[in-house]
Amino acid sequence: MRGQTNSMMSPRDFSQEFEALTGYAPFLWQKRLFNEWMTDSKLPSAIDIPTGLGKTNVMAIWLLACAAHAKLPRRLVYVVDRRAVVDQATKIAEDLRDNLSEKVASALSLEVNPPNLPISTLRGGFAGDREWLNNPVSPAIIVGTIDMIGSRLLFEGYGVSRWMRPIHAGLLGVDSLVVLDESHLCPAFESLLRQVSSHQPHRHVVTSSEDVYNPPFRMMSLSATGRGLNNEESVFRLQASDFDDQTVKQRVSANKRLKVHELYDQKKQLEAMTSRAIELATSEDSVRIVVFCNLRKDAVAIKKKIDLGIKKARKEIHSFEADSELLVGERRVWERAKLENWLIRRGYLDEGGERVNGSSFLIATSAGEVGVDLDADHMVCDLVTYERMVQRLGRVNRRGNREYSIVDVFALQPTAKGRSKHTQSDSKAHENRLRPLKLLPIDADGHHDASPDALTALKADQSVAVKDATSPTPLYPPLNRPVLDAWAMTSLETHTGRPEVNPWLRGWEDDDAPRTEVVWRKYLPTMNREGSVEIDPKIVGEFFRAAPLELVERLEAETSHVSDWLKKRISQINKREDSEARPFKESDVVAIALNRRNEYQTHVSFQNLAEYSRPLKEMTPRIKRERDRFFNQLEGTLLIVDSRLCGLCDGMLDESSSDRVWTLDDRESSDGDTSDAKSHIESLAFRIERVPLHDEQGELDSTAPDTNWRLLQTFETAFDDENVATEGIAVYVKPGDSTNESSRSILSKPQSLIDHAHQTAIKAKELATQLKLPSEEIDAIEIAARWHDNGKAAHRWQTAMKAPSCGRPYAKTRGGGNVRLLDGYRHEFGSLIQAERENFPVEIRDLVLHLIAAHHGRARPVISASGCDEGPPSVLNSSAGEAAIRFARLQKKYGHWGLAWREAILRIADHIASREWEERINIERKSNHG
Repeated sequence: MRGQTNSMMSPRDFSQEFEALTGYAPFLWQKRLFNEWMTDSKLPSAIDIPTGLGKTNVMAIWLLACAAHAKLPRRLVYVVDRRAVVDQATKIAEDLRDNLSEKVASALSLEVNPPNLPISTLRGGFAGDREWLNNPVSPAIIVGTIDMIGSRLLFEGYGVSRWMRPIHAGLLGVDSLVVLDESHLCPAFESLLRQVSSHQPHRHVVTSSEDVYNPPFRMMSLSATGRGLNNEESVFRLQASDFDDQTVKQRVSANKRLKVHELYDQKKQLEAMTSRAIELATSEDSVRIVVFCNLRKDAVAIKKKIDLGIKKARKEIHSFEADSELLVGERRVWERAKLENWLIRRGYLDEGGERVNGSSFLIATSAGEVGVDLDADHMVCDLVTYERMVQRLGRVNRRGNREYSIVDVFALQPTAKGRSKHTQSDSKAHENRLRPLKLLPIDADGHHDASPDALTALKADQSVAVKDATSPTPLYPPLNRPVLDAWAMTSLETHTGRPEVNPWLRGWEDDDAPRTEVVWRKYLPTMNREGSVEIDPKIVGEFFRAAPLELVERLEAETSHVSDWLKKRISQINKREDSEARPFKESDVVAIALNRRNEYQTHVSFQNLAEYSRPLKEMTPRIKRERDRFFNQLEGTLLIVDSRLCGLCDGMLDESSSDRVWTLDDRESSDGDTSDAKSHIESLAFRIERVPLHDEQGELDSTAPDTNWRLLQTFETAFDDENVATEGIAVYVKPGDSTNESSRSILSKPQSLIDHAHQTAIKAKELATQLKLPSEEIDAIEIAARWHDNGKAAHRWQTAMKAPSCGRPYAKTRGGGNVRLLDGYRHEFGSLIQAERENFPVEIRDLVLHLIAAHHGRARPVISASGCDEGPPSVLNSSAGEAAIRFARLQKKYGHWGLAWREAILRIADHIASREWEERINIERKSNHG
């Protein structure tokens, strides 16, 4: 993509290719932005454009600029603030890939039919989420939330193993353009991105031997409110000439008639909002009403009231037809994603398909304010901060197609009846939020002009009022070297100086209630010995690394809500008079909690949870203390519950529901489901079966239930009276799968160590050369690739991994090995010891040895010398200590992200070599069977 002759794309070519990619002719501002990027690869610090004018299509502009060989980063990382029902940014990116012309695909060095542009969304939990990890050279688009992108960038990687975190950090922190959408909603993260850029010590190619080459990390904010932007920054805004676009003119002047209703009774507020929504729906045919609520409980209550109102209206108006849907954050991602079809068929999302006749109501919390290109006809809402009001207004008459849209804002006074205790500051904040709305131009009917044009003018003329109505910027800590050092030491399980990353991502927010994520699974890694159920924290960590928790199966809710749900659900189960009908025995583990690093936090049995669910007056002091300790430990955790607990209805927590819950690890739970649940299960990187264990060592043959799967690991779950394992949970993986670190040594046919090292060295040199690394670094990466697996030649590794006795040593086997036989041996440490005996050129020796030692995420800074037979313990421990010092030296030289990026090049070369070997085997197999 770089280094080619700069064949500038003409304005006509750009317009044609843009329209082919997006289906729309480019706006004048989009052409202007492309020209700026092409002339000097200039990136504005922010793009301040009103909502509805195609800001998301900066992805298309970036793609075409890269095709024209502008000096832009290879990866575009598009960040949205919240998980949305429909990740529209991902869909836009996928459409871009599908619409790539042969000319553009060829210019990007992509395959043509079909184009293999990697598109990944770090929120959805599908197999494609890992595509961006497959090649550091190829252009790629990654879409994700602040938490998922930010944690990976800071080496913490929510849901990512410690061993893979450097790869994620390196590929995000180098050669990436991070586009932060709706940046006004996340000032802390915007500041973090700017600090990350400033912490990159070397960001350009130089000839001095004292400097290094790191492709640049860049960031750009997108905003519809201009919050936090000033005239000194390089902000890209609309110019007078941009309004020559009739579509732009139509959208910025879209008629939105806003009226404020001040109320003094909370109960009447919900009734008034419901009544107004029904009134708007019955005033015309097939109208779309969006109702925004600040609180989830208000949204749920209004949904019920609207459904009753629909039934009443049907009786009074014969031709009236309507339905409703709920869009809230406290809903499992899987069920929220299924709302897309409803939104499309009812016209909230413009997909060009046929709309269903009749009116509809979408009742939403903040989950509908960001990340979804909603377009409703009218809106009813409560009062929130100014930046959120702007977001909401952007979800009605978005394209300016209607003559006018009605917006009713029901503002509840802090002193209102039914409100909890208020303060003088509450009243002041309420008045501040009302003031900008009242300052908007007003017509003869008492409606305020809430068009984007009017909001832009308000921002310019009443900046103080707008600022006072905007939520205050939260305090957030600075990014400094000590905390970066602590995060980057990913091979340390714990570190006293390693803080939680959330304050750097979102700042300190006083009113931000603790939250917990809930996942339902059929299989939990518990051990049954003599009638009692045990938990081994280390086994728990290993199990969920082998069978990772996907984001699509998660439900995020306030911890207090999760705690109440658990208590009530257990109480519901205990009400069953027939104890045999209860799904759990008293000793059964009902739930296991992991921290953000996917490490064991706590667990609870059915018996204990039943005790915690009793009335307080029935509890002993000891039970009260245990109960408080358990529920306090749920804050910020990932709670995996036994699917027999049920308690899920339409993707939301429901203590009264006993319906079977669809889970990713249960291949039968999707029976009768008309959705594509089964296809999601099939796309997983793992498969789980409960299996009998036959021999005394508790081993299982590597024969899988399906020829496309190979045994990764067996977790013992049941033991006989002599403590011999009789049953286990077997985790299978797809051979050569690059999504699971442990599975990469498993292929459908063993590969010799010599052959694998040779193929990996070829791929490593190719990648490093294409990335324009200095020649000495290319040599270092190629040498490290030839040595990286030499430690596998050890008899201990060959035996533990069940390598064939003939033709040893092997680098890849068919799986089914026993990791216990390794006795802690790490093959990369064995490779390191052997490589230390070689006389590598002094200028690359450090890098070669580090890349070998850190090949699977160790040596950052520690690597274990256990089980290694390459020398006496004193020598081995000395080498392990030197590896830690070497890591510190190289990180200072290349920077935190620069070193991780170089590690990623070698690891990806290894993955590509394994994948290509597996592909060759499959081709040979098909040829033989053909």
